[in-house]
Amino acid sequence: MAPYTYDRYGLTSNPFRELASESLQDVEIFHVNLKVDDQLRSIREEVLEKDNRAVVAIVGGYGSGKTERLLVSQAEAKERGAFSVYLDVTDKATWVLRSLSQEFLKAAAAAKLTKTFSTPKWVSKMQALGKIKDEKYDPVQAGNDIADALNSTAPSFLLLNDLHNLTETDEVDAFGKTLQELFDTIRPGVLLMFGCYTNYLVWLIKNRPALASRINRAFTLPKLTTDEAALLLAKKMLAKRVVEDLDPIFPFDREAIAELNSSASGNPRRLLEMADLAIEYGIEHRSYRVDADVVRAVILDKDMASIPSAANGSSLPQTNSSKVEAGPTQRTPVIQPGEPSTQRSP
Repeated sequence: MAPYTYDRYGLTSNPFRELASESLQDVEIFHVNLKVDDQLRSIREEVLEKDNRAVVAIVGGYGSGKTERLLVSQAEAKERGAFSVYLDVTDKATWVLRSLSQEFLKAAAAAKLTKTFSTPKWVSKMQALGKIKDEKYDPVQAGNDIADALNSTAPSFLLLNDLHNLTETDEVDAFGKTLQELFDTIRPGVLLMFGCYTNYLVWLIKNRPALASRINRAFTLPKLTTDEAALLLAKKMLAKRVVEDLDPIFPFDREAIAELNSSASGNPRRLLEMADLAIEYGIEHRSYRVDADVVRAVILDKDMASIPSAANGSSLPQTNSSKVEAGPTQRTPVIQPGEPSTQRSP
């Protein structure tokens, strides 16, 4: 008997094998618009029109969509011809500054701003920033230099991904001063957006109130509803479709998607992980559809797989969120989806 293949589902291959869409090419295709995205779009529009400046925190657990929102912002900046710099934050402030310098210079070259006789002054400042050694730098001056680059190229976006990676006290203190000066110095037409775990922002509010008070808005990313989960899966499958006029969520049905989303606790990345397991289970067991029964079987298999480690006396497995959100403190988040931070700019 010929092996059961994805063509029975109208697909060329497993559309969930690649869990993330973390590239400018993919983000606009697979992005599912939520209420928070409408609010973020409004903020970006004010900045692009130079009506306002903004410091925005995108907050949530692993796989909740923080990086995606930063990439959506970068894609919009590119579409609108605005200057933008995106950076994945490391655990060393000096490495962050050197990397920022490199990204600013790349963006300047792409925008054809680095000319022999008319190179902007901020470019030389970024070149100097890229030569700093260890902790021997002036954090306030660094903040001023970065702000000057952003103000000079407005409308401009600075997008910092995974700020929670900066956890060492000395590094947080130094880079915190840089960020505080940066937040204070940017002018209308500049957006500074960063993503971090919820606990990290709560820790900043408690332990670095001067820095946290400069954040204009903080958005906690919500859990996906069943409809939003269905749209995400449908978008992923659309890229692999070979048969037209199929139900967009086929081979899943709505009940199956509700089960998947519940098992994933509304987390987009975990939803895709579960969908990956479910569609592979359907292939292996020659199921015509990936219905709720198939999903329940996958969930049971996944739960059973975690039993041996507990039986051997190991620690019981933690949820993904408790593993990845272990930050400087373990406190209940105080920032609600789509609501402004309790901290305001002076």
